Amino acid sequence: MGCIEISNWKKCAKAPAGVAPEAKGKLWVAEIPGALKQQWKITSLYDDDTLLKRARSNGFKYAEVEKENDFNRQGKKLTSVLEYEGEPVAPFDRSVHFRDEDIKDWPNLSDIELTLKDRPWLVNIIPLERVDTQNRIAHLAVDPTYQTISPNNRYWVENAIDYLDEPGEWVYNSLEGRLYFWPEGDINDMHIVAPFLQEFIRVEGTEDGPFVKHLHFEGLTFTHGLRDSLLEGDRGLQHDWEMHDKGNAVLRFRFAADCDVASCLIKSSSGTGIRLDLHCQRIKVTRNHLHHLGGGGIVLSGYGPGTKDVNKNNVVHDNYIHDIGELLLHSAAILVAQSGHNEITHNTIRDVPYNGIVVSGCRPHEFYLVHRIPFRRAWVSSIRFEECEPFIKQGLAAQYHNRLDHFLPLLHARENRISKNDISRTLLKLHDGNAIYFSAMGKDNVVERNYLHENRGTAGAIRLDDNPSFTIIRENVITESEQGLGLKGAADVSNNFIFTETFLRGRSLPGWLGGTKKVDPVGNIFMPPASSKSSSGLYLTDSRATERPFYENLPKMEKSIYFTKNGSAPYSPKANLGSDLFTGQRADLNGKYLFTERKTGVGEFGLNRHNLRAHGCAQDHHRLPGLQAAA
Repeated sequence: MGCIEISNWKKCAKAPAGVAPEAKGKLWVAEIPGALKQQWKITSLYDDDTLLKRARSNGFKYAEVEKENDFNRQGKKLTSVLEYEGEPVAPFDRSVHFRDEDIKDWPNLSDIELTLKDRPWLVNIIPLERVDTQNRIAHLAVDPTYQTISPNNRYWVENAIDYLDEPGEWVYNSLEGRLYFWPEGDINDMHIVAPFLQEFIRVEGTEDGPFVKHLHFEGLTFTHGLRDSLLEGDRGLQHDWEMHDKGNAVLRFRFAADCDVASCLIKSSSGTGIRLDLHCQRIKVTRNHLHHLGGGGIVLSGYGPGTKDVNKNNVVHDNYIHDIGELLLHSAAILVAQSGHNEITHNTIRDVPYNGIVVSGCRPHEFYLVHRIPFRRAWVSSIRFEECEPFIKQGLAAQYHNRLDHFLPLLHARENRISKNDISRTLLKLHDGNAIYFSAMGKDNVVERNYLHENRGTAGAIRLDDNPSFTIIRENVITESEQGLGLKGAADVSNNFIFTETFLRGRSLPGWLGGTKKVDPVGNIFMPPASSKSSSGLYLTDSRATERPFYENLPKMEKSIYFTKNGSAPYSPKANLGSDLFTGQRADLNGKYLFTERKTGVGEFGLNRHNLRAHGCAQDHHRLPGLQAAA
C-alpha cells in the first residue's frame, strides 16, 4: 500500500470559512502531521478500495474574451502560419477568463485545481497560481495542453471549500494542514486512506548499460498510489495522454531487459499501473489484473523521436484491465509510444473512459515546430533534434512537407502485433476515440483476430488517425458499434467480420484505400444492424456520402459479403437485372457473374440493396439474393 491512514477525525466545532450552507454542522476534520504538510499533496482519498469524491463545482463557462496568443492549439494548424526558422513564439497563455464569482482568490490557492475539457479527447487537471478577481482572470500554475478559449466549453473547480455541498465529498487545505469530509454514513465505520507514494518499485539500470536484468515479480498487490499532476518541465506524449519518461506508475522499468511481471494485482490506485520507459527489451507483463486506477494501465514508451530505437520486443499478454482513467479520463488501458516489435495479445479490456489500445508516434508537423515552440509539452519537447535535423530538412525540401515518409526512420512504433484482445465499453466519458487507435506510427503494425464489441460513439472501432503508415488489419470481429473502421491511410483490410452501421469511415475516393501499396480490401463480411440507406453511406466523411444507395459508396472489394436486415421497401438498382451493379456489364453465365432471381415473401429479400450481397473483383462478381433475413 502506498497510502497513509487518516484516523484522527473529529467533528467540526466550527464550520470553515466559505463552506457551503448544506455542509454546516455535518463536517468532520482531520489534522495532517506538520512534518507531512509541506511535502504531501493530497489529490485523492479512499475508503478502503472505494475512491471518494473530491468537492467539485458545477460546470462553468469561460467569459467571452478574445485571446491573442493561440499557439497552443493543435500543431497541424500551426504549421500553416509559422515558418520553420524564426524566433520562438510567446509562451502559452495560462489565463482563464471567468464569469461572476466562479473562481475566487482562495487562501490555499495552490490546492485548488481546474478541470479543463477543451477538447473531446483530453482533460487537464491544473492547479491555480494566482487570481485577479477584479478583472476575473485566473492564472494556471502550468501550461494547459490547449488554449482555454471557447466560451461554449465548460470547466470545473475542484477542492474548494465552497463546493463541498454533498455527502461523500472532501477537500484538503494544505495551508491549514486539514482534511474536511462530509461522510455519507458513520465515519467510525470507514477506513480512510490518502495516497502518498507514486512509484512503489523502480527497476533502473544505466542509460547505455549495464541494464538491470532477470528480475521477476509475481503475485504482488499494489494499492493506493498517488495521482499524477502536471509539473513544470513535464514532456508529453501525443495530446498529453501520458507523460514522457515520468515516474507516475506504481511499478516502473527503466533501462532494463529480460524481466517479467506476472499475476500481480494493481487496484484502487490513483496513477498509472505499469511503465516500460526508454531502454526496455524482452520484458513480459502477463496475467496481471489492473482495475480502478486513476491513470492508465500499461505504458510502453521509448525515446522521443530520433534514431535511438531501444524500446522493443516486449510482451503484454493475458492481462485484465478495466475501470481505469477514473481521474485522468484520457488514459488508455495500453499505450505504446515510440515502441515496436511488441506482442500485445490476449488482453481483456473493458469499461474505460477513452481509448482501449493506443499505438502512437510523432506527427510530421510537430517536427517543424521545434524552433518556434520548443516548450510545447506534447511531443515537441521530447524530439531529439540533432538526430532529427537531417530528416526535417529533407521534409522541408520536398513538395509535400507533411508526408510521414520523411520521418519513418525516426518513428519506432512499428511491427507491433495486436492480436486476440477482447475490448469493450470504451469511450464511456470522452469522445473522438477508439477501441484500437493508431497515429503517426511506423510501418507494418498488425491488428488481427481481436473481438471489439459495445464500443459506442467511436470514430471507428479500429482507427488509423492522422499520418498513419501502412497497417495490416485482418480477421477482426467488430460488433455492437456504430462504425467499424476509421481509416486515414494505407491498410491491408482482409477477412474481417464487421457488424456495424458503418463499415468503413474514410474521407477520400475508394482508390485511396491501400495507399501506395494498392491493397484492395478482400474477404470481409459486413452486416449493418439496420438501414444501409443512410446519408453517411460507408464513407462517412466523403463528399459522395449523400442519398445514393450504399453500394455506390463502397471502395473496390474482392470476395466480400454485405447484407442487411433492413425491412423497409426494397431499393431498385439502376442496373438491369443480370448486370453488375458497379459496372453495368452483363453477367457472364459461365460463372464470372452469376445472378439468381426468385420472388420474395414477407421477411425475405429480393435482388436489391437489402440482399445479402457477395461482391467480387471486377472479373469475379457474385450475387446471392433471396436469402431469409435473420431475426
